[in-house]
Amino acid sequence: MSSTRREFLRHMTAVIAGVSAHGIPVVAAAQQNPAMPTPRAAALMKAFGLTLPIFQAGMASIATPELAIAVSAAGGLGAIGIITDAPERVRTLVSSVKAGTNRPFAVNFLLAFDPPTLGVALEAGAPGIQFAWGIPSKESVAAIRTAGAKMGIQIASAEGARRALDLGADYLICQGTEAGGHVQASTPLQETLPRVLEAAHLTPVLAAGGIADGRAIRRALVAGASGVLIGTRFVATQEAGAHSDYKNLLIRANAGDTVFTVCFQDGWPNAPHRVLRNPTFSMWEAAGCPPPGKRPGEGDVVATQAGNPILRYKTIPPGPAMTGMITHMAMYAGQGVGAIRDLPSAGELVERLWEDCVAGL
Repeated sequence: MSSTRREFLRHMTAVIAGVSAHGIPVVAAAQQNPAMPTPRAAALMKAFGLTLPIFQAGMASIATPELAIAVSAAGGLGAIGIITDAPERVRTLVSSVKAGTNRPFAVNFLLAFDPPTLGVALEAGAPGIQFAWGIPSKESVAAIRTAGAKMGIQIASAEGARRALDLGADYLICQGTEAGGHVQASTPLQETLPRVLEAAHLTPVLAAGGIADGRAIRRALVAGASGVLIGTRFVATQEAGAHSDYKNLLIRANAGDTVFTVCFQDGWPNAPHRVLRNPTFSMWEAAGCPPPGKRPGEGDVVATQAGNPILRYKTIPPGPAMTGMITHMAMYAGQGVGAIRDLPSAGELVERLWEDCVAGL
């Protein structure tokens, strides 16, 4: 490796970590830089028809049409999440967002599950498609191109970035292990982002994982990201489809209250995820983190929804209509959770995040 490349990687890693290559805090250095947005962020915004380089994660049932509409209306890019939803529900979700805003938004698919409704989302007029936990097939990419939609692919390494670029991804989502929810990354964002940026060249890269305030957004943009993708901070908003008990715990939590685990895997086996520590996790950990079939309280009904039981180790997050021992369920949260201290509307939050980013707070 050349000395120039070593210096580049050292500098970029240090910047995203929060200090310069010479130990200078990034906040101070960033304030001396040209005003936000950076050139890369401005290029992303122009290409996607946005006024802010803030993307919302497609968090399955938590990412409601109302949340996507509010984020997009505020100038960012909202998203809805699809897993195993029926075709008619997918059509309804996409149509609801289109009816609520004329701004761009995305539909997120997890490729750990087959995406049979991709065509339905495109037919309903989805302007953007995001993929995570896999690389889409050439047939899926062709369908997206035919529909004239944008395509983003979440990756967690330079190798993954190159595979996504070979398929013609319009943007990459670089995820670090700081992220909440299901985490495909195996290294922190500060280690992965410089390598992905180098592989991506001019293709926009979004930084994802532990980003929950304007200061973290600024660090990511100064480090070279074109934008950010935020999940946990948007769970703690009025429009998110999460139970109030879950939201209130996010307000009181700090990074140390999260854990990277495979505890909750009924519905998605062996998929690592970051959640808030709770009685279910503590009981499982105390038992030696046993596999399915040997877990304590495995058959317990911890909540119900519309009369349907939800067992202790299900991957389902607490929804607003659920009743029971809500705080025993999987409550996904990233390491940026300590920045969450209120429950604003999503539109207000987007504006505040950008104001703080620009101010360099």
